[in-house]
Amino acid sequence: MKKIKWIDWIFMGTLMFFVLSMVHISLALVGFICMLTPFVLYMKTRKKLWCTTYCPRAALFTKMLSKASLGMTPPTWLFSAKTKRMVVNFFCINLLFVVMSTVMVSMGRFEPMAYIRFLIAFPLPVQLPQLFSWVVPDVITHLGYRIFSVMFTSTVVGLVIGIMYKPRTWCGICPVQTLTTQIK
Repeated sequence: MKKIKWIDWIFMGTLMFFVLSMVHISLALVGFICMLTPFVLYMKTRKKLWCTTYCPRAALFTKMLSKASLGMTPPTWLFSAKTKRMVVNFFCINLLFVVMSTVMVSMGRFEPMAYIRFLIAFPLPVQLPQLFSWVVPDVITHLGYRIFSVMFTSTVVGLVIGIMYKPRTWCGICPVQTLTTQIK
């Protein structure tokens, strides 16, 4: 009988993020844990423990795609320094938009975004179900949808390339992996 370890269930972190976001969008702010923890771990250990052990998205890709992946060999350009830099730049720009638009909402200059965007710019024609409707400030709603959009985009892109190539192909271009590699 195989002993079940908690690490075998780490993939649930990604699923819980999406479920919590459907409970109430303000709970999408837990996405900051996935954005900050890898850097804290790396600074403490100087090892990429997040990427190799704790990343719930990598675990989800492995779990979901191990049998569904086409397993094609990824093109060499996908893992090139230029591609990695473009992905990091894209996510830095995305985070800049998150911060700046949230500041503008807090100042009353922008209306809060209450919908999902894909790749920063494309509003999705689907409403995110909200199981509870407690009242939070508009800035929290806006920030929740922006963080959800960032996490949703990277998960969808990771799933698509994981289906085409190998389950954890996303990990090779993930901004977290790229940035922690560059920290000295």
